[in-house]
Amino acid sequence: MLKWTAPWLLALAALPTLVQAQSLPLKTVTGGDIGIQIFSHTFDADRDGAFDMWLDSKKIGLAGSIVQVLEDDWHWGGEARMATGVTTFSSAARGSNSGNAETLTEFRLTLGRDFTVGQQVLAPYTGLGYRTLLSYLKGYTDTGYISPTRSGNLVYLPIGVVHRYSLGSDARLATTLEYDHLLQGTQKTHYTDIVGYVSDLSVTQKKGKGARLSVAYETARWSTSVFFHYWNIEESEVGTYANTTTVFSATEAHNISRELGIQIRYRFGQ
Repeated sequence: MLKWTAPWLLALAALPTLVQAQSLPLKTVTGGDIGIQIFSHTFDADRDGAFDMWLDSKKIGLAGSIVQVLEDDWHWGGEARMATGVTTFSSAARGSNSGNAETLTEFRLTLGRDFTVGQQVLAPYTGLGYRTLLSYLKGYTDTGYISPTRSGNLVYLPIGVVHRYSLGSDARLATTLEYDHLLQGTQKTHYTDIVGYVSDLSVTQKKGKGARLSVAYETARWSTSVFFHYWNIEESEVGTYANTTTVFSATEAHNISRELGIQIRYRFGQ
């Protein structure tokens, strides 16, 4: 991963120096940004510690946000991103295949407040997030099994803080640390992709947690950053699916998802 990201990171980090320096406040200001994310994404599932399933992909996508400052240093914001890539699928029971399209989307609303601490600003926030992942796994594995499409979504409560530190009049360092509490997740395995099946498996996930960490170099108009996203979701409740003769019961296994990547954004507004 380091070899893959290093050339991009060096190139992106150099871009802010190409724009004219502008005064950059530490406090949140009304405006927005839009940019590109490039990241690796892995999904590891296990049952009682034994390997169950694995997905691995490289993704590229768009991300953007808006923020509006309110009275007394309060502010609200909205964020959205969509990324796509090609994933490799591997299963303990069903074999593996590759070249599958996968799409991740995410939307967030946040409310926060700035606190000035000497020459620094702390901006704690909370809100509501919604994340979806669609894996088009249709096709045969190397063992002859037909893999069905998978789709899942998570509704969660983010609780985080942004720390901004001045690097001079025209640049700052922004570090974001966040804890994510799962409110509810839904995972659907589309068995009706397979001839002979008449219903899909849809299960509810009620226990899980996540975390985010990002470090960004920001100027008045440009920012470059490295980010890490993490999810740890417990085994789901039991659900059912069926073919023409039999009803089956199953769960979504305990799973861990990781994203590690870089991004560059252009800032507009104040």
